[in-house]
Amino acid sequence: MRLNRYVLAAALCAAGPLAAQGPTLPPDLALSPFLGSGLSQPVAVRHAGDGSNRLFVVQKGGTIRVVQLDGAGAPTLLATPFLTQAVTTSSESGLLGLAFHPDYASNGWFYVAFTAPGSEPRLGSQPDQVVARFTVSANDPDIADPGSRLDIIRIPDLAGNHNGGDLHFGPDGYLYYSSGDGGPQNDPHGFALCNWKKPNDNNINTCSPGPGTNYWLLGKILRLDIDNPTASASAEMCGATAGQPANYSIPADNPHVGTANTCDETWHNGLRNPWRFSFDRANGDMYIADVGQGAREEVSRVPAGQSAHLGWGCMEGFRVNKTAAPCVSSPTNSFPGSLLPILDYPRTDGGSISGGFTFRGPIGRLQGLHWFGDYLSGNVWYAFEPSGSGAWPKIAFASHTGVVGFGEDEAGNVYSVSINGNIRKLTSQYIFDHGFQ
Repeated sequence: MRLNRYVLAAALCAAGPLAAQGPTLPPDLALSPFLGSGLSQPVAVRHAGDGSNRLFVVQKGGTIRVVQLDGAGAPTLLATPFLTQAVTTSSESGLLGLAFHPDYASNGWFYVAFTAPGSEPRLGSQPDQVVARFTVSANDPDIADPGSRLDIIRIPDLAGNHNGGDLHFGPDGYLYYSSGDGGPQNDPHGFALCNWKKPNDNNINTCSPGPGTNYWLLGKILRLDIDNPTASASAEMCGATAGQPANYSIPADNPHVGTANTCDETWHNGLRNPWRFSFDRANGDMYIADVGQGAREEVSRVPAGQSAHLGWGCMEGFRVNKTAAPCVSSPTNSFPGSLLPILDYPRTDGGSISGGFTFRGPIGRLQGLHWFGDYLSGNVWYAFEPSGSGAWPKIAFASHTGVVGFGEDEAGNVYSVSINGNIRKLTSQYIFDHGFQ
């Protein structure tokens, strides 16, 4: 749709394949303290792509803070929040995601994902999950206009956990949004498997509307065209009212377009709690971290432009989780046709994965390494594609207590975020001291 930073990154950051035995890291590479005070429950770091050399920190309680970087990359946390939005904060709810429009420098639009406050009307038994657009203030680039809120989509929910809540624009210019399976353990209602509307009926074999409250778009990654509103929504636009205007439209190549009784917003399905996903700057591949049920945590890679079923609740990582219909009895994949992850790990390594980024920044030896962590263990790993087939090796690098997410700055440097209020940055002076990468 548009030439953007992914194309530029591919030209700037091209690197040869990693050796089969893994990369040689700079000897002084560290996950260094970056910002250690002034934040409250941060969950994500994003940049605006506008050349301003700023970072934006998403805080679970409902505020977004601005971090101004100087020419050497040193941070200053601005005192006034960029945005404050009322949210529900119980359990895993809150302000969860942020994405800046690819043309943000021109239109000032950015998008946030959050759990609606309890005072707002709701579609399900619990507060809705919301994606809304805001506009930056006309008078101050460090402050948003709180009255500019425009809801894009609302999703009904039935628990305070498994909310997903991440947002990114893909290389195609569309907005991608992750939602969890609703929260009840082991997805007893089959929301992640169902592509239509259904009640919480404790039956994974039903996938159609029924008595009581119906739910939709849970356990998915959605793909929305937010540049072209819809004058009259179709019945297959589950996040809109049929026949009424909607503040988004469905990309023509979404996988369920043209089929009856399917939610056309869906891009990927079969997800439990996709707690952070990202796009590789160099090629547009999507990396998705999905929090496991009780045995395995996983990372999946979906090639650019492809949609996929990720297997939950039939599969949990490489582990078969269910074999009763609609799952099948299989020792390797109980949801045939689903995409298995590139790696998973057991609960001995951690119990709540926090998805990360593939490094495409200025440290040449890190090109193509995928960095991620685990909230419960605090482990931070990098993984790389093996020369042959099989799962990607993951190598422990550091510990960051309470790590809940990762982010990039405009240059591609990678940061880890702790719910405890501090941010760390992957750093190395080796490139500068020795004149090579």
